Amino acid sequence: MDTNAIKGLVNNKPFWTEDQEEVLRQPYNHLASCPGKNFRTELIRVFNMIYKLPEDKITVIAKFVEILHTSSLLIDDIEDASQWRRGKKAAHTVYGIPMTINTANYMYFYAMECLQELAAGTDEVVLNKLLIIFNQEMMNLHRGQGLDIYWRDEFVVPDEQAYLDMVMNKTGGLFRLTVRIMEVFAPNFSDQKSLVPLSNLLGILYQIRDDYMNLQDTEMIKNKGYAEDVSEGKMSFPIIHGIQFGRAHNDTLVLDILKQRTHDDAVKRTLVAYLEDTSGSMKYTRMKISELTNLINAEYLPLDHDDEGIYSILRSIVDRLSAI
Repeated sequence: MDTNAIKGLVNNKPFWTEDQEEVLRQPYNHLASCPGKNFRTELIRVFNMIYKLPEDKITVIAKFVEILHTSSLLIDDIEDASQWRRGKKAAHTVYGIPMTINTANYMYFYAMECLQELAAGTDEVVLNKLLIIFNQEMMNLHRGQGLDIYWRDEFVVPDEQAYLDMVMNKTGGLFRLTVRIMEVFAPNFSDQKSLVPLSNLLGILYQIRDDYMNLQDTEMIKNKGYAEDVSEGKMSFPIIHGIQFGRAHNDTLVLDILKQRTHDDAVKRTLVAYLEDTSGSMKYTRMKISELTNLINAEYLPLDHDDEGIYSILRSIVDRLSAI
């Protein structure tokens, strides 16, 4: 390359093509091509029956949240050594771990461009608010995920309060991020009218139910395999309860099986049967899901029954989120 060509290179923006972009996004597109249940997008639209943001804002927010969610799943599958996601091979098993990590990180930053799109036509104060919220909640998400990984890898058994604190960071982060961004454009719903507490509770309910369903739900087994949390060694809600019960009764069965990182379905069934029949952990988890559902319905749904039917729609979402 001659000097003039180098000058032309360094005096312009870095070179990048659509074909290169497509190559970079392959792991992301692999997962995005098999979408989930779009629960978060549905929730955004229900919340907007309250916030009443313009449709163009909601479209961008929904895209933004979906990018973050899909990207986080790419990383989760690597961190959990998962082989399957949504019934197909996990992206890192197809495209490799280095490329998948890079793609997921790239898409996190790509999502930030959505915030610039959201703030278009406003002043820098709005964009700064959005960026601060984004950074805070992404830090919270990684804090929660980091604790979850640490407990798993070091066989640290948290108590229930520590588990809930972790979930508030990890699972609650994306729920909370969505609501906080919507409230930037609907300032009348901040402070006492904020839906952040509701989003926090939905995140906790979502995670505890997910922990429960992982151990026995047929659809989850079809998509990810039987009781994958046991193979991973994850300190999920029912498993934590089972270990604590075992410790109180000089019984280490749950922890012993968890340490095996087993993929033997028969061994995993032994653990699940223990949680159901011996420790009462599955029953306790069902009770906790019911308690959270009742709490949300009684105190955290913000609307009266006759308010455009929104209350009943939220009730139906909570009921679906708690169905086991």
